[in-house]
This record gives sequence, C-alpha cells and structure tokens, in this order.
Amino acid sequence: MADQKEGKRESFGVVRTIILIVAIGVFCFSAYQLYKIYGGYKAANDEYDAIEQSFTKEYDANEPTPTPSADAEVDDTVIEEEPEEDTPAKEGDKEGKDDKADQEEEEMLVEDAEPPMNVDWAELKKVNPDITGWVYVEGMDNISYPICLGEDNDYYLHHTFRKESVFAGAIFEDYHNSSDFADPNTIVYGHNMRNGSMFGKLKFMRDQAKYDENPFFWILTPDGNYRYHIFAIFLTPVDSEVYTLFSQNSNEFLRWERRIQAQSEVKNSVPLSRNDKTVVLSTCTSDSSKRCVVIGKCVSSKRPVRKANARRYQPAPLVTKAPGNPAIPDILERDQQPATSGLREGDEIPEGEEMAEGVVLPDGTVREYGEEIQD
Repeated sequence: MADQKEGKRESFGVVRTIILIVAIGVFCFSAYQLYKIYGGYKAANDEYDAIEQSFTKEYDANEPTPTPSADAEVDDTVIEEEPEEDTPAKEGDKEGKDDKADQEEEEMLVEDAEPPMNVDWAELKKVNPDITGWVYVEGMDNISYPICLGEDNDYYLHHTFRKESVFAGAIFEDYHNSSDFADPNTIVYGHNMRNGSMFGKLKFMRDQAKYDENPFFWILTPDGNYRYHIFAIFLTPVDSEVYTLFSQNSNEFLRWERRIQAQSEVKNSVPLSRNDKTVVLSTCTSDSSKRCVVIGKCVSSKRPVRKANARRYQPAPLVTKAPGNPAIPDILERDQQPATSGLREGDEIPEGEEMAEGVVLPDGTVREYGEEIQD
C-alpha cells in the first residue's frame, strides 16, 4: 500500500513538473513575442525620429518653397456638366447649388499658412524613391511622417520607408492613387500603434474641442506644400464609400463629399466644391470591421496638379459596369483595405459593355459621368 502511495506521489510530481515546464515555455514564448512587437515599435520610432532630424528642418521663409514642376499638366479638373437638367435637386437639397456658387465657395476657402517644416526632397529621394510626400497633422504634431507609394497595399504595411522589415511599417498611399496627390480623392494609410506612434493618435481628433482647436493637416511634396481643412472625422466600415476613387472631378464627386461630411462626428461648416482635392487619413481600430478616418480638402492657394510622369500603379477603371469588388482579406492588425476599384488591370470587359469615364461606387459598379442619379 505504501509503495502504491509513493508511486502516485511520484507520478503526480512528474505531471506537475511537465505542466510547470510547459507553463514556463509558454511564458517565455509570449515574452519573446512581446519583445519582438515592442522592439519593432522602438525600432520604428527611432528610425522615424532619425529621418525627421536628418531630412527636415524648421520652416524658413527665405528658403524657396516647392512649386509645381515644368512637367505638370494644366489643372483641368473643372468638368462641364449640366447638373440642374440631368439631376433636379429636391427641395432644400444642397446638391441644387449651381456651379457658380460652388466656385465662389472654393475661392472663399483659401487658408494659406506657413508650412510646418522644409523637407530635403533631393536627399530623401535618394533613401527611397517610393516616397511621394510628407504628412503632418497640426493638432497632433507627433504625426509627422514620410508617405510611400508601393506597387500594392501590402508591402509598406510592415516595411519602413527604408524598406526594412519592421512591424510598424510606413505611412503609405493607396496604390490606385497618383503620386502627385492630384486625384479628387487620395487615400493614405497608417497603423494605429498602441504606443501612439504612426496614426495611433488620429482617433483623438474625433473630440469636438480638439477639432475646433486646430482642424488642419499638411501634405508636403517635392512640387508643393498643401494645407488641408478637415471636414469629416468618424468611424466607418472597412468597405464604406469613404474609399471610393474618382477618375476626375465631377458633380458626383461633390455629392460624395457632402455625404461624407454628413457622417462626421465633429460639427463643421466647411464649404465643399466639385473641384476639391481631398485626402483621407485612414487607420485601424480595436474593432476589425471598422476604420477611423479623417478627411480634409486642400485649402492652399496652389493646389496639386496632374503631372504627366506621375506614378500610378493601378488606375481607377474607366468602364460603365464592373462585376464587383475583389474579396477583402481580414488580416489581424491590418490598417488598410484596397480602395473600391471595380475591374482590375487585365480583367476582361463583359461583352457589349462600352468604355466610358465614370465614378467607382461602393458596390463596385461604375456610374458614367452625367448619368442621372436616383436619390
């Protein structure tokens, strides 16, 4: 009997030892994973602190400000349409404003200011030619990063501006957009880092008092420094119409702007025009199905203009009808999704469909400019 009890005690001791070893192993593995994550945070912070010190300096009014280069095309974003006849406005509908009123609004909303810094673009481009601009949020001065443009929306998720593999990745444009920021709507993505870096503090702009204090951000580029007045901040589904791309400005674009402004969690009366240039700053949230977005319109007297040699890896489609959007993968910690874009390059156009310029809608279809809108 004594031998049996002794044997049970030994067996229990072995099991307890095994459990202890497994627990220690799990703890060590978890600690290592945390070390890798937070080590990546620190590495990214150190790298971006270094780039800001090396390639930027305090703004000097005596230093020449970038101006559109010689290869920039004429800004021909004004589209001649007859919205009043094709799409009569309902009573009290803002969309009933005529083109002249829209142009007056745009002329009124010029809010120039000194840029926050000067960027040494010649040296920065030597580090990585994929860098297209620099984002700076006035109300969150820790949001100050170079913007990259990759061949897809995956690479810069976990690669820095130096193309080094780091979890925090980089701030980057949607690859459907143009490198000159002259598209009607340009989308810029960044991680919502737990330590507040990258776009980690963007969510604080949802506070009305914070917004009222300073509702501006900047996109600095080799061709010009552009200031943006924020007209919408809110949480939105990953496949919402915020991520709609437009091949050119139109009244459909203006309708989109007004729908976006109506969803804003911060109250504002920023006037909108069909000739606006908008930028969406997008980051992930604790809810994997939603994103936090900050949308602003350019209010600098000099606006981004189309460049003949601007980089654009995946232009918005120019078809009258698209079969729908590709599946959007649900990836942990992913802070971006491909912009709504319908047909991709190389896809076959359904028989009988004619090519025409239009706007991409959230459901993947493309509405031709001038087509009547059913409200």
